[in-house]
Amino acid sequence: MLTPIQAVSTGGDWPRNFTLDPTGRWLLVANQRSGSIVVFRRDVQSGRLTPTSQRITLASPVCLRFLP
Repeated sequence: MLTPIQAVSTGGDWPRNFTLDPTGRWLLVANQRSGSIVVFRRDVQSGRLTPTSQRITLASPVCLRFLP
C-alpha cells in the first residue's frame, strides 16, 4: 500500500509531466503554463524531495524523457 510522505509545490503552473533521471537522484517537473522545467533532489532511501535552484525556462514544456 502506498502512503503519502510529502507534499511539494512544483514551482510553477500546470505541472504537465515529471520524470526521474536514470540514477533516481533527480526529479524534473515540466510546468506547462509557467514555461519552466524545475529540478528537485530526491533522497533515494526515503523518496523525499528537496527543491534546488535549478530551473530551465522553456516555452510550454509538456513532456520529459531521458534517452538510453
